[in-house]
Amino acid sequence: MIGTYLQKWRLVGFTALFVGLMIILIMVLQGVDESGIRMMIRATGRTSLILFLGAFVASSLRKLWSNPASIWLIKNRRYLGLSMAVSHTYHAFALFGLWYVTDGVAPPIDPLGIIGYILLAAMTITSFDKPAKYLGKRNWQILHTTGMHFLWLGLVAEYVLRLTKSPFVALPLLGLLVVVMVLRVIAARTEFKIPDFFKKSGI
Repeated sequence: MIGTYLQKWRLVGFTALFVGLMIILIMVLQGVDESGIRMMIRATGRTSLILFLGAFVASSLRKLWSNPASIWLIKNRRYLGLSMAVSHTYHAFALFGLWYVTDGVAPPIDPLGIIGYILLAAMTITSFDKPAKYLGKRNWQILHTTGMHFLWLGLVAEYVLRLTKSPFVALPLLGLLVVVMVLRVIAARTEFKIPDFFKKSGI
């Protein structure tokens, strides 16, 4: 029932509302000091991860197992990606907030993180029909495949670094990242399925 309602732009709107309310709750309970903002960063990082996992594994699950869950994922893959972009925008504001309250001491400038945000922005823009058609299906595939795998590597590196500090949280999330990659490798033998907007346009 919930899956039937949370489709397409409703999913994106729900994500924006849910993550926004989550941040407000953290602000009320923890304050807007360094510890509170660090909690916001962790929380938005995890919501982004969950949404990313859904978009990342959607096509693989649909190819391997045809069931209501995999069908829902593939129908909403674009909107899971857009929802992830919304969540990670909140994450970026939280990172800026941490930089502000620590007088520029934290977080340090991360070139790989900046590249990840550039790729995420490009993928978000080309998730809409007109930019995707302008880019073309081959370039679209290169961009989104490269971007998704770069983000996956970034998330793996992040949780590997956190293994010593918070293993009970980092290890299960790292395990999920490994599992979805294994599923993608298994499903890679089947033919790549181009998005519907390319089929409709005849590109």
